[in-house]
Amino acid sequence: MIKKFKEATGAFIIAFSKLEYGLASLGVFTAFDLRNRDEYLLTHLGNSFDNKMKNSTRYIDNNLQELKPIWDIQKNKIGQLNRERRFIAHGFISYSLPQESATTFVKEKKKPSRREFNLETTKKLTNELYHLNPGENGINGEFNTEFTRLRINRGLGQIMNCI
Repeated sequence: MIKKFKEATGAFIIAFSKLEYGLASLGVFTAFDLRNRDEYLLTHLGNSFDNKMKNSTRYIDNNLQELKPIWDIQKNKIGQLNRERRFIAHGFISYSLPQESATTFVKEKKKPSRREFNLETTKKLTNELYHLNPGENGINGEFNTEFTRLRINRGLGQIMNCI
C-alpha cells in the first residue's frame, strides 16, 4: 500500500508540473514580440508559480476580458490545488509504517498548518489536475487554444493598424 501511495504522490507532482508548464506557455503569449517565443518560454519557465499566475491574470484582466469569467473559475481551482501541492511537495512529512497515510506540515500565515493525505485523497487531487489540464476550459487544452487564438488575432490587428 505504501508503494501505491508513493506512486499516487508522484503522479500528482507530474500532473501539477504539466499545469505549471501550461501557465508558462500562456505567459509566452503575454509578451509583446511573439517572434521571440522560444526565448520568452525559458524566461517564463523560470518564473515562480505565483509570478506565472499573476502574469496571466494581469494580461487577461487588461487584454482578454472575454476570457476573464473562465479564468477566474480556473484560477480558483488552481489556487486550491497549489495549496495542496505545497503540503505534498514542500511539507515536512510524518508517517510510520504500515500506516496508509502521511501527515504534512507547512507554514501558513506564520503558523504551522497540518494536512493528512491518504491514497484516495491524493488520487482525487490528481484527477482534478487531469481535468484542469486538458479538460473543458483546460489550461493545456481549450483555454490555452482560445487564449492563444485571441492573443495572436489581437497582435495581428495591431500590426495591420500600424501599416
